[in-house]
Amino acid sequence: MEFLAVTGVEDKLQDHVLETIEKFRSAGIQVWMLTGDKIETAKCIAIATGMNNRQEGVHEIRGENFTKGSFYIKDSIESFDKTNKNKTMLMIDGQALAMITANQELTTRFFQAATTAKSVCVCRCSPTQKALVARYIKEYTKKRIACVGDGGNDVAMIQEADVGLGIVGKEGMQASLASDFSLIQFSHLKELILWHGRMSYQRSAKLSQFIIHRGMIISFIQAIFTMIFFSVTIPIYNGYLILGYSTVYTSLPVFSLVLDEDVDREICLKFPILYQTLQDGRSLNIKTFLIWTWKSIYQASIIMFLAVILFNDSFVIIMSITFTTLICIEFLNVIQEVTTVRRKMVVSIVGSLIVYVLTIIFFNTMFQMSAFDLEFVVKVGIITFASWVPVWGIKKMVEWLDPNAVMKVRKSEYK
Repeated sequence: MEFLAVTGVEDKLQDHVLETIEKFRSAGIQVWMLTGDKIETAKCIAIATGMNNRQEGVHEIRGENFTKGSFYIKDSIESFDKTNKNKTMLMIDGQALAMITANQELTTRFFQAATTAKSVCVCRCSPTQKALVARYIKEYTKKRIACVGDGGNDVAMIQEADVGLGIVGKEGMQASLASDFSLIQFSHLKELILWHGRMSYQRSAKLSQFIIHRGMIISFIQAIFTMIFFSVTIPIYNGYLILGYSTVYTSLPVFSLVLDEDVDREICLKFPILYQTLQDGRSLNIKTFLIWTWKSIYQASIIMFLAVILFNDSFVIIMSITFTTLICIEFLNVIQEVTTVRRKMVVSIVGSLIVYVLTIIFFNTMFQMSAFDLEFVVKVGIITFASWVPVWGIKKMVEWLDPNAVMKVRKSEYK
């Protein structure tokens, strides 16, 4: 047979795919590739995308090799367990995957091994199998997953994921319409996850814990007040002050925390290892909650006990001094938590402070104006200093003795 011509169709990768995959791997994100291509084609794609280097090994599990029974599949999974998973990519075809998922024991063994691999590639994979793989990854890792696709075959997988990402491509809009986030290019995932995803988590964690602290500190003040004054049942602050504390006086400064950026966008993308601090759960866990609880108890105790010691003469004066100190401390706590002070943050704090001063002047029925003299201001400063500076000092000492990855990056980049 004499060939007159040979033609082929090249499915080119989009720009910056290699860079994006490498950033994900550096960030500690495990990458799975689910494709309908055969193993040989998928292996070339894995090398081109950076999922597997030429110097690294590939462990293949082919369905055609396991016609004799499940024992051979189990043996292949165990042999992969014995390899250096940090330098080996796992590849499996759809036939072998179907045999594995038909057996509960094999399914457990496979996904426990696969979810610890450097990267995984599933070839000859049907749309149903793609969704099934996404479901099993969630089940066996107990972690959140994101699935990316650009065609109709990826819709089921995208809908099964915790976060579905659809790319507008030549195959239509099905994946994009079924997703939570629609992208134009695969490389946009780098900024979406490493920057926007990281900052969204950081800001949400900081804001939620600060709001909890804001509620706890006023509750502890009331508890200490009741304890000091022989279990009296009256509230230390009336309803108007509590409403103002939660809304008018502290809401803008507290919500300005969502504008904070611990590093610039370019630096965050340059050092994907910063994303690993999110995976470790250092921003929001039991430890951070206990730290905020301790801070609330300490500051509430100092405010009440020093107020009673310095102003042991009038309930109205004690109420005024503790509430004024509480407002000042919340402003200082906001400043303590932000990494980069921005104009909007300063405006929100100054504006809220002005509103509070105007409240004192025009709503003098809640405050005793004669008490607001130089001595009052000095004593407010003393209580504020005693309740805030030690907390600030301990935080700075911990940061100096045990700096995290963000602090090390900031120190090296912002010289």
